[in-house]
Amino acid sequence: MRYLLKLILSVMMLSLVACGFQLRGNADLANNLKTMYVQGIDLSRGMGRPLKRGLVNNGVTLVDSYQKDAAVLTLLNYKIDRRVLSVGGANAKVSEYELYGVLNYQVSDAQGVLISKPQTIEAFRDYRFDENEVLAKAEEEQQLREEIEQQLVQSLLRRLSALK
Repeated sequence: MRYLLKLILSVMMLSLVACGFQLRGNADLANNLKTMYVQGIDLSRGMGRPLKRGLVNNGVTLVDSYQKDAAVLTLLNYKIDRRVLSVGGANAKVSEYELYGVLNYQVSDAQGVLISKPQTIEAFRDYRFDENEVLAKAEEEQQLREEIEQQLVQSLLRRLSALK
């Protein structure tokens, strides 16, 4: 029995390695994006904090003001909003909400040439709403908003790494 378990585990590990699976590491950004000025968002609060953390963790030096040798990441629009997903019950109360986040951005190189035309990234989460658990659902919504911010940042970093 123990031999069979080891054999199954070995076959599973070999198939995982053979398929090319690997954990997502740091985004490999081009050298012209290693020094960057970010405009359109405050990097000290809200969505700016995970964005700053993600860029710095991927080897980007952020500058506080526009410099001649820095690429420019412009966040044109960012919002997370909530909409009703479903209504249920005898008195037609909201039973599910959907949170959706949208991030529009563009990237220019140090000479001001547009590297990436304006693009849009979207992320969605939904959750059940229970009017008897309002505080818990408010906490859940806040946590989902933070997850959406993280997903938008990760998607942005992957797109930036594709700009070579």
